[in-house]
Amino acid sequence: MGKEKKMKGKIIKTLAVLGVATIGIVGAKVYSTAYTNSDVICEGIYIGNINVGGKTVKQAEKKLEKYVKDAKSEKVIVKIDDEQVTTTLEELGYSCEIDQFVNKAYNYGKTGDIIKRYKDRKDVEQKNVVYDLAFKLDSDKVKDFVEKECTAFDKPAKDATLKRKKGKFVIGKESNGRVLVVDETAKKIEKTISSQWVQGGIEIKAIMNDTTPKYDAALLEECKDVLGSYSTSFSSSGSSRSQNLVNAARLIDGTVLYPGETFSTAEKLVPFTKENGYEVAQAYSNGQVIDSVGGGVCQAATTLYNALLRAEVEIVERYNHSMIVGYVKPSMDAAISEGYKDLKFKNNTDTPMYIEAYTANRSIYFSIYGKETRDTKNRRVEYQSEVLETIQPGEDKVTIDSTKPEGYMTVTQSAHVGYKAQLWKIVYENDKEVSREKVNYSYYAPEPRYVTKGGTGDKPSESKNPGTTPGKTTKPDNEPKKTKSPTATKKPVVTKAPVKTKKPIVTKAPVKTKAPVPTTGNDNEEDAVG
Repeated sequence: MGKEKKMKGKIIKTLAVLGVATIGIVGAKVYSTAYTNSDVICEGIYIGNINVGGKTVKQAEKKLEKYVKDAKSEKVIVKIDDEQVTTTLEELGYSCEIDQFVNKAYNYGKTGDIIKRYKDRKDVEQKNVVYDLAFKLDSDKVKDFVEKECTAFDKPAKDATLKRKKGKFVIGKESNGRVLVVDETAKKIEKTISSQWVQGGIEIKAIMNDTTPKYDAALLEECKDVLGSYSTSFSSSGSSRSQNLVNAARLIDGTVLYPGETFSTAEKLVPFTKENGYEVAQAYSNGQVIDSVGGGVCQAATTLYNALLRAEVEIVERYNHSMIVGYVKPSMDAAISEGYKDLKFKNNTDTPMYIEAYTANRSIYFSIYGKETRDTKNRRVEYQSEVLETIQPGEDKVTIDSTKPEGYMTVTQSAHVGYKAQLWKIVYENDKEVSREKVNYSYYAPEPRYVTKGGTGDKPSESKNPGTTPGKTTKPDNEPKKTKSPTATKKPVVTKAPVKTKKPIVTKAPVKTKAPVPTTGNDNEEDAVG
């Protein structure tokens, strides 16, 4: 028994010594494994599909930098139905912060306690550790690429078209469209590349939407009734002014105005340049008649204005001329000037409107077509011009021309009588007036006659005009005969406003009268263009 006990004790001691020795050996091996080659990345470590195991940090970075550089030239193909657009990762702003991935790879098996480090290194021996190589694109560059390049194949929906040819309407059919959705496609490109891209390029299908036209042929077919029309004559105009009216009609003719849309006459007519079909003709400017490219186009705007009034279209903006014109009554005119005066109106109906404009027999014509919803049998509308005040032009404005002889005189601009006027819209039902509405108020400035006289102007003038020469000097036979300067009252004589009858007597169809002619004006003087 004693011997057996002694033997067991020896065995236990031996085993204990062997256990300690084994632990020591294992511990030494673990320690050795955990700290071997601590200056390089563990074997079996990948960044993306790049093996960086056994590499130093600098070696791994260099390898990744080359990979990123090569990747920038990779193609990205965006499929747009049957079309495609190709770009590169570099053009989309491809970038990659490689430092963070190299640091992760390097630190694997080098962090935590000794057991964790040992375990990590044993795990990588069994299975490779892969860090996904993340990168990013420049969102602004991606969107810019989609907007500029990919939308080139958009096929927008087309509304039905309306044209009037040889007195009849011709309707073109509408068509559906297909367009690229920019924001969603840009996001899809970024997401797809960041999650699925591998070497060899990538193909992405654009996000598309089908679109339908807003206005179809059925709606345009309702635009067939004449809502209002008007014409004015330019028979006394010269060839340049006539050409300007022909050109203005050409630019406006065929305009289709959809419900709720606002039309700017000035935007249709500008720029007033020769390249846009205009010629030099007379126009109003600061109370004087001057030569201007596009002179006379206000007669087109005026004629359009009167057609719109008869169509009872909503007038958004309208200006009268600075001085009276001869082709319509006061307050029936509309002036146009680039960047200053405009004639704007809105389609206040539920159907499209069509504007027809043309010239014939030295007259300009406008017609507004749409769907008639008014009671045309029992209801009619008239427009009545009312002159509130007449203002005389006053004394001549005299200019002395010393190169001309004493007694020489020529009129460079006729006088213009001034007016204050307003326009009434009168509605009749069964030939009985049911409403009277003031449409506008207009003021037309009086302008005196402009006269040029010869001589020095040193001697007192016989007339009251300052700077004129005595009128007794005999003129040469070939000079125009001197006329007397108009005598102006110290205070303009103003006529009383017309007396209204209780009920205006109107013919069933309004008869156009000639527009009032300024008392000392010239029928050939032109209207303002700005």
